[in-house]
Formats: sequence, structure tokens, C-alpha cells
Amino acid sequence: MRDVKVARRDFLALGLGGAGALLVYGVLRGSSSTPPLRPPGAQDEERFLAHCLRCQECVRACMTACLEPAGKEFGASRMWTPRFNPRLAKCEFELCGRACAEACPVGAIKKPPDEEVRIGVARVDRRKCIAWNEGKSCLVCYERCSYQAIEPDSRGRPRVDESRCTGCGACQNTCVTCPDPAIVVHPLKEKGSKGKGVGS
Repeated sequence: MRDVKVARRDFLALGLGGAGALLVYGVLRGSSSTPPLRPPGAQDEERFLAHCLRCQECVRACMTACLEPAGKEFGASRMWTPRFNPRLAKCEFELCGRACAEACPVGAIKKPPDEEVRIGVARVDRRKCIAWNEGKSCLVCYERCSYQAIEPDSRGRPRVDESRCTGCGACQNTCVTCPDPAIVVHPLKEKGSKGKGVGS
């Protein structure tokens, strides 16, 4: 009987170990080398990851609820760090007094002047944009931009002036293209890598 109990215990241990291995594999398999968008004023990615406590204080302090914990798709080292998601809401960093930076207990999020804030940069996917791809009139992103970073060209198609874009996410949040928006805010380090059909 004792041998049976040992075998059963070993079997359970192997099962739990296998489940843990599958979980780790799933996290690593779904991970991306591209970091998520960070709150305004976040330190560079390496320093941010070294300092961030994953405490969620900034997420709770966000007045527009545009911050959320990063999931496994960004890799194990970034899980539960704060991520700015423009699909939830625009970042109103000029109005909220940078509540996320005020809430951060370790200084992983700083508070630079408003004019220096650059969360990311918006880019239009011309394959999805109905103004570019279908020739239909649509300038919702242009109308929602508070920084004059989006202007229509001579044919009424939106173009992004990256020098003016703060990455606030208003354009992505209000884009009418479903299920995926045709204009998306990308991390600044991705700025030089444009895919096919993606442009300013």
C-alpha cells in the first residue's frame, strides 16, 4: 500500500510540474520583444522594469482608466507592469496632473513638463483606413486630435505629423474601423520600422 501512495504522490508531483512547465511555455511563446506603451513620463524600458514594483498604484490612480496591467503577450518580465491602452481611453496627461507619476512610490514614472511628454507615435495602416483603402470620407482621427498632429492630404486622407504627435491615443480610441483600428499608437522605439501599407 505504501508503494501505491508513493507512486500516487510522484504522479501528482509530475502532473503539477508539467502544468507549471506548460504555463511557462505559454508565457514565453506568447511574448513579444516589443514593449507595451507606458504611462506618460515612464523611464526608459530597462530602468522602468528594474524599478517598477507591479503595485498597480498608477493603474488605480489613472483618472481616465486608460492604464491596465500588461499580460503575458509582452513576456514574463513585463507581466503586471502598467500598460497604456488607447482602446480603453485617451491619456489626458495635461488635465489629470500626471496622477500616475504622483502615485508611483519608487519614481519609475517621472513628471516631465507637458510639452516634453511623448508616450508614443501614431501611424496609419493604409490597408485598414477607409479613407486610404476605400476612398471614403472619414477624418474622425483628425477631428479628435488636440495637437494638430493629423492633417488630411489633398485627397482627404489622414497623415500624421510625428513631430507634433504625443501618443495620447485619442485617434486610436475613436477610430471607426472595427474590430482593429486603422490608426495605432506605437512605442517610440518602433518609430523607424514601418510595415507594408503602414505610413504616417
